[in-house]
Amino acid sequence: MSGTSSTGVLPDGTGAETDGTSPAKRWGHRRWQGHLSTFCSLTVAGQVEAALSLATTATLVRLVGSTEAGEVLLTQSMASVWFLLWDPRFEDAQQRFVPMEQRRGTGHGTRLYRRLLQLDMAAGLLATVVGVFVALAAAAMGWISAERLSLLVPAVLAAGAATPSGSASAGFAIADQLSRIGVIRLKLAVFGCLVTLTALLTAGTVGYLVATVITGLVSTVALTVVACREVYRACGPATDGPVSMPRGLVPFLVKSSATTSVSLASDSGVSLVAGLLGGPALVTYLKVAAAAGRVFSSFINPVASQLYPRLARSGAHGRREAVMRDVLRCSALTGGIGLVAVAVGACLLSLLVRLVYGPEYTIVSTAAVVMLAGAALRGTVIWSKVLPSALGFPGVRLVFLTAEAVCQLGMLVAVIQICAGASCRTLAWAWGLLGLLSLSTAAWFVVLWYLTRSMSDPNAPTEPGRWASGPPSRWQKAHGRDHGGRPPAQRQGR
Repeated sequence: MSGTSSTGVLPDGTGAETDGTSPAKRWGHRRWQGHLSTFCSLTVAGQVEAALSLATTATLVRLVGSTEAGEVLLTQSMASVWFLLWDPRFEDAQQRFVPMEQRRGTGHGTRLYRRLLQLDMAAGLLATVVGVFVALAAAAMGWISAERLSLLVPAVLAAGAATPSGSASAGFAIADQLSRIGVIRLKLAVFGCLVTLTALLTAGTVGYLVATVITGLVSTVALTVVACREVYRACGPATDGPVSMPRGLVPFLVKSSATTSVSLASDSGVSLVAGLLGGPALVTYLKVAAAAGRVFSSFINPVASQLYPRLARSGAHGRREAVMRDVLRCSALTGGIGLVAVAVGACLLSLLVRLVYGPEYTIVSTAAVVMLAGAALRGTVIWSKVLPSALGFPGVRLVFLTAEAVCQLGMLVAVIQICAGASCRTLAWAWGLLGLLSLSTAAWFVVLWYLTRSMSDPNAPTEPGRWASGPPSRWQKAHGRDHGGRPPAQRQGR
């Protein structure tokens, strides 16, 4: 990636021009090319994953009907909730503390990353074993039927197999190789879809869930192996000796883990409550209505992945203007995309629902449009996923999301009690969710002002580097930067 033709910087680091363009301009142009490449890679992977998941769910619903499909979705939600309680979720802590540890010297970051990855895998294995034991004990005591047990056990195993995938994804971000994970995810998504659909068609719902265990395990192993290799290349070989946990890691881990769990619980918890109080059919209706919103969210989620390292670097140097610029540009971009998506969805969703799920589900097309509007509204604050953690305040998002999740679950319970019929409940839930997300979006802009009001450092560098000391990383070498993060033109002026 380095060299005169790609960076405009001579190998001796003099920063001499090679084609009449200043090195700083060429560096900036290359940087934005990298951002665009990463965004496209992650977006394509996310869209393919969402489309294949949609196709799998549609096939499931068409083959077995709304009730049996709802049972499958309910058991998957139960497994997800179980791991929300026990999975420590190290990915945010890895992205924050591994670069800090690397400042101590080559290989320190690799050593910390591997230790946190090992802890993540151990926690996932323990939670899986205990989860299977709890399911068997519940069946022995008559709390769940044998049919539900046959679905619940593979669902728990599948969720456990996917536990370390978050740490693997964090490794790609640490190594500045997010564009590569998009290609890997794309291949794994196609493989997973083919295996699960084949199992569904030949072995029914139990075979479908067993197939998710196999594909989840294969995906986790593939991502983890490549992520460890990329971290090794970026940070160097792991140093010898015991791993000392950086100061503040445990409090940060507790808050960030709880925040991620609450964020995911708002989705799994809704399916769980809907299945227990409203029946499996309501779970299927909610899944169908939320499909369009999920596809839209998968399209813009890569923006948050790319924002995290930028906001973390700007926050570490007190660069309030840089944080505000990135956040507001992000809101403008995703807001415009959301408006287009809602306009197109209002015209086409009724037809698409009929074609994909069948004519009996056309009744939820209005709810699907409303939930798409809610997803578009949430997309305008997509930066809220990473801003608090990037600035070192994960507890803010934890409090915020906890209140939002409680409101969602309370609203769902009220809707189930007041409305009759799965379609009526789905529509009422969609409108209530849109109102809640409107309040949430406005509140996040208030949170943005609160978190950035004390940031000010006009003398901070315009683009800080990854490491403060030690040998330059692959990212710094590729962009012709020194340990202080200065581009070639700034080094020339020293």
